[in-house]
Amino acid sequence: MRTILFLINGFGIEAKESYSIYDEKLMPNFDKLAKNYMFSTLSSKAYNTVDGFRSMSLEMNELYNYNIYDRDAVNNKIATNTTVTSINNCLIERKSKLHLFCFVDTSARIVDNLKHFLTLINKEHDKKIYIHIVLTSSNYRDYPDILGVLSKINIELGELATIGMVLGLSNLLNSNPQIEMNFFLKTMITEVGEKWSSFKQKLDFSYGTKSTPLSVKPFVVNSGFGVSENDLMMIWNYDKLDISNFINSVKAINYGNKPNNITFFSLFPIIYQEKIPCVLDFEVAKKSLSTNMKGLGFKSLIACDKNDINGINYYLNGLETVNNPDITFVCLADKLFDIPTVLSVINNYKQELLVINYNITDVKTIEELKELLTKIDNVIGAIFDNTSHESYNIIISSLYGMNQNLNSSSGEICNIKYNRVPIIYIDNFITKRNYLINEGDISDLFKICYKSINGNYPGESLIIKKNLLYRLIFK
Repeated sequence: MRTILFLINGFGIEAKESYSIYDEKLMPNFDKLAKNYMFSTLSSKAYNTVDGFRSMSLEMNELYNYNIYDRDAVNNKIATNTTVTSINNCLIERKSKLHLFCFVDTSARIVDNLKHFLTLINKEHDKKIYIHIVLTSSNYRDYPDILGVLSKINIELGELATIGMVLGLSNLLNSNPQIEMNFFLKTMITEVGEKWSSFKQKLDFSYGTKSTPLSVKPFVVNSGFGVSENDLMMIWNYDKLDISNFINSVKAINYGNKPNNITFFSLFPIIYQEKIPCVLDFEVAKKSLSTNMKGLGFKSLIACDKNDINGINYYLNGLETVNNPDITFVCLADKLFDIPTVLSVINNYKQELLVINYNITDVKTIEELKELLTKIDNVIGAIFDNTSHESYNIIISSLYGMNQNLNSSSGEICNIKYNRVPIIYIDNFITKRNYLINEGDISDLFKICYKSINGNYPGESLIIKKNLLYRLIFK
């Protein structure tokens, strides 16, 4: 059965404290379908389209590579890893410091990985190890979760290492102006710079100014980390990245009559002109859309913004940057609300799964949001009215909600907060009389699509059949 997954990203179920936007007059088609077909809600930890597709495709809400470390730690492979052994030997021989540049998102999983690694390196608690926190999130609303991760690092790793600096990822990227890079290097060497004894106060300040975590300028938390000529630096990364300018700038530090012997390592491979010794290699994810497409024998079409295509493609293909001929991308651009164009894509492309991706989070005012939702609702109505429900199933949902302040025409600032996302399942045979949608999150969305396309899909689906007692009680 061909299946349309219609995504209204940013749209959701309003929290009690939210300014009320949704009503049946604003979105009459959505309202009618929610009442006449199977309707439920899902939880989501995503804040943007690419992270949402990651959760859907890989069926997890965090970086896949945490699992690779966990597996090798359990198998005792980290303890015997040649790079880990080399780091330990260098620290003993040089009597130098180890600087861990830890790339932190909102997941506390990193703490377990770090704790295992540091226990191997610093068993006797006699080595000087400094953790420099690198914030990677592009959403300022992540600060509360990030603060929880940093607090956990501070508490659980306090005997093994010390937090030196906190900085945003943009400070390390090649796009960072050299003048700012030099200022950062000066702080690393002299420890002279902005100081906050409590990173909570600093992050609360950044949250209040709505600056993104990845743009946070370096600040010092604890002293003593000044970089010396024999120190080791480890890039604790879970994604491949290019920070060549940072590495070259560190290697160019002049220590006078002392040679610069600063040595680099990384957790996973990074992009650099020379090979940087790493602990682990990247792997293809065992679960992904592309894997399930092969097993179930179907093809997919994704209609999305062209700026998201590379990220979406990476996760749909299980962490491979490949051009998969079975996944077609269509950029509707300014035709996103042109009903004939949208219907033409649905009717003229023959893929079994069609994902139509909308985003409502770029609006600035309440009026813009309402206008956008009305336009989307018109497209929903047209798709429902112009597709044969014997040939298509339609699923309407969202990858993430919204929590932002919008201006109204009266000058009032209104907080819009959608804390759960909706799901409507439209099928002529699997109806709400005999079925229901169980509790779940957005990692279950593709599973529902798989089952809809091919009933032989062996995995679990949130669509479950009501038992007789349930039907008698909830008619």
